[in-house]
Amino acid sequence: MQMLARRPSLPRPTPVEGRSRWRLASREVAITAGIMVVYFLLRGIRPEATDQSVARSLALIRFEQRADIFWEVHLQQLFIGWDFLMHIANLVYAWGHYPVMLAIAVWLAFKDPVRFRFIRNVLLVSAFAGLVTYWLLPAAPPRLMELHGYDFGFIDTVHGAASNVHYFQPGPFVNDYAALPSFHFGWIALSSAAIWSNSRNRLVRAGAVAMSVVMWWAITVTGNHYFFDMIFGGLVVTFSWLIVASLPNGSFVDAYRRLRSRPAPAA
Repeated sequence: MQMLARRPSLPRPTPVEGRSRWRLASREVAITAGIMVVYFLLRGIRPEATDQSVARSLALIRFEQRADIFWEVHLQQLFIGWDFLMHIANLVYAWGHYPVMLAIAVWLAFKDPVRFRFIRNVLLVSAFAGLVTYWLLPAAPPRLMELHGYDFGFIDTVHGAASNVHYFQPGPFVNDYAALPSFHFGWIALSSAAIWSNSRNRLVRAGAVAMSVVMWWAITVTGNHYFFDMIFGGLVVTFSWLIVASLPNGSFVDAYRRLRSRPAPAA
């Protein structure tokens, strides 16, 4: 009777290999976190330019009104009476951003450090673009417009007195007028792209898309950004991706594929 050939199983990594991979992943994530701390400090030390920020947000509102897309306040009013849904929105905004990004970073750095570095470089390029915009074009979020005498009906559900979540932000990192672009959306969209491009599982990919959709909803109904802010954040991330992918030596992912495709040296 002919025996069926079994597909050889891949060898499991030894404990030493596992520890080495975790050390590499930890180093990559730690370096990225250190750079991001510098980013937040540079963003936070920007002096408040209240009048400019409010005027710029008013211009954005007028632009959205002319384009007939100024629906943020109506969307918030649609959900504001549903305490359970608003609690979820507040939690998503407060804890569905940086903790989720950190979890994805650890996963990808352990899975494939080369691909992690590609995503990390996209993050850093977009962060630099964001710093330039925050310093040159500060903008006020919807939740602060009433404070400056322009009541469009927005309610601050995350930072306000009636908030039911604790949104921890160290003082030196806070810049209330860094609303344009919205990296609260842009970087979650980047996280979704990182998952999509590094997984073939349909359910995982669907979850990645849902993650960005839910964040868009949460940002809007909590009164933290205009649609234009989020669109601009997504565009900044998209162009940053294209910039990193068009480096002189090609993208890190392509370089990794070329390395993997080389024939093994003869014994």
